[in-house]
Amino acid sequence: MADEPTPWELHRTVEALRRTVETGFNALNTRLDRVVTNDLFQAHQAAVQRQFDDHESEIAALKAERDAEKAQRAGDRKLIVTAVFTAFVSPLVILLIQLWLTSKGS
Repeated sequence: MADEPTPWELHRTVEALRRTVETGFNALNTRLDRVVTNDLFQAHQAAVQRQFDDHESEIAALKAERDAEKAQRAGDRKLIVTAVFTAFVSPLVILLIQLWLTSKGS
């Protein structure tokens, strides 16, 4: 019978086990208190998705604006080429026509 624990030893062992389990549950409760709820997580995900959508629409607007500016610059370049042609080449052509007409008249 010397191998069997006494009732007092059993009581101490059970109390130690109870304290260990209680400490474990307290630590688990502390960790669970820091866990985000599913509703809060879904709300956060929805907010992040809205931000992404807003950024995507802003980027699309910026791209459209940039493309419009490119088209405007291309139109401006064509206008400049036409203006340069009109300002420099047209008077030369008129001068040549006048010289040709005066040479025929003499």
